[in-house]
Amino acid sequence: MSTQNTNQLAKAFFNAFPMSASGGADESSYYVNRSDDDAHDPVMNIQQAIEWEEQAGSYLFTGLRGVGKTTELNRLITELENAGIAAFYCDASSYLDLTDPNLSQAELVLTALAGLSDAIRKKHGHDILKETIWDRTRQLLGSDVTLKPKLKTSIAGVEAEVEFALQDNPDFKKHLVKFVRDSGEFFLQAQQFALELAKAIRNKTNATKIVLVVDSLERLSAPSGFEQDLFNSLREIFYNDPSRLQLGEISVIYTAPPYLHAVLPNVDSGFSNSFCLPNFKVMDKPREDNICNRNADGICRMVNIVQRRFTDWQLLISQPVLENLIWMSGGNVRRLFSLLRHTASKAALNRVVLPLTEIDAPAVKQALAEESKPLQWLNADDRKWLKICREKSGNLAQHISILEQDLPPIIRLFDHSLILDYQNGSIWYQVSPIVRDHV
Repeated sequence: MSTQNTNQLAKAFFNAFPMSASGGADESSYYVNRSDDDAHDPVMNIQQAIEWEEQAGSYLFTGLRGVGKTTELNRLITELENAGIAAFYCDASSYLDLTDPNLSQAELVLTALAGLSDAIRKKHGHDILKETIWDRTRQLLGSDVTLKPKLKTSIAGVEAEVEFALQDNPDFKKHLVKFVRDSGEFFLQAQQFALELAKAIRNKTNATKIVLVVDSLERLSAPSGFEQDLFNSLREIFYNDPSRLQLGEISVIYTAPPYLHAVLPNVDSGFSNSFCLPNFKVMDKPREDNICNRNADGICRMVNIVQRRFTDWQLLISQPVLENLIWMSGGNVRRLFSLLRHTASKAALNRVVLPLTEIDAPAVKQALAEESKPLQWLNADDRKWLKICREKSGNLAQHISILEQDLPPIIRLFDHSLILDYQNGSIWYQVSPIVRDHV
C-alpha cells in the first residue's frame, strides 16, 4: 500500500471514532448492547420505570466519563418516542459552567426548564410557548439585570439553539442565588412553569407522558483545592431536598457524577430510582489472588463496536492488536476510541506497513504511552485509592475515613476514568489494565 493510501486509510479510521457523542442523535446503526439481557440493561429498566409509574418521577443516571451514557440516553429517547412518549434532551453544559464547584439547586432547575423550553421550540416552533423560564424568573426577581443572549453554539458538531445561559450571565446568577436563599418562591414558580410546559406539549403531541433527559452533569468538577465546595454543592443538589428537582407532570432523568454514590451512599433515597451504566465487562471479577481474567464476551462486544463504525478495520490492525487495545481500555468506550485514534496517527507518522499485527508494535506502544499521560500526576493519595480499588473492588464508600482528605483523589480518579465500574448483579470497581502496572 502506498504512503498516500496508508494516510487516507489511517485518517478515515481516525475519524470513525469520535471522542464525544451528539445528544439527541440517532446512533442506532452504531449501537452495541453491553448487557446480557433486558433485566440488566439500564435503559430498559429506566423505560420500564417511566412506563409503569403512574406519576412522573425523577431519576438518577450515573456512569463514568466515556462509558457511553449519551449514546445510551439517545437510545432511551428513541425507545420512549416509539412507545408514544414525548421525550426531550437537554445538554446541561450549554447552560452551566460545569467547572464551577458552587452550583446551586435553583440553577439546575432553571437549566432543566430552559433546556426543555429550547428543545420544545426547536421541535415544534417558537409559537408553542408564550414566555420562557428566563422571562418568568426575571419578573420574579424584580431585577433590572440584563440577560445577554447566548450565541448559537455547536455541540459535538451539531448546532444547538440556546436562548440564554447562566455561565454568560453571572449577575443574573448572583441575583437568583440570593433570591432563593431568601424565598422559596422560585421553586413554586418553576413547578407552575413546568405544568404549563407539560400542557403545551400534550396539546401539541397528545402524549400521555413526557420525559426530559438532563445530560452532562457527570462532568461536574472543581479546581484543585475546591473539592469540598463541590461536595457541598452535590449534597445540596441531590441529597438535601431532591424533591425540588421534580418537575410536576414531567419525568426527569438527571445524569450525575460517577463518584456520587461513593461520597453520598444514601443519595438514591430522594429519587424515584437510580441507575448506573457500567463499562463493557472486558474483565471478570478478580480471583482471590487478585488476578483479573479477560472476559471474551465483553471483548467481542467491543470488537463489534469497531466493526460497525469501520468495517475495514482489519486493513489497519489485526484482531489480536484490537483485542489487546480493548483490554487495555478496561471496557471504557472513549478510552478505546482514543487508543484507536492514537494508534492510527502514530502508524501514519511512522510510515509503517499496514496492518499492524504485533501487540507491541511501536505505534501501539506509543498510543498506550499517550493514553497513560494522566498517570504522571498520580500522588500518594491517588495510589492509595487505586490500591484499595484493585484489592477490595467492592463498595468504596466504606473505605472513606476522612472525607476532606479522601474526596480529592476519589474525584480525580473517577474524572479520569482510572477507576472503572462493572456489574455482576451488583456494581464492583477495578482499576483499568492500563493502570494496574502503575499501582
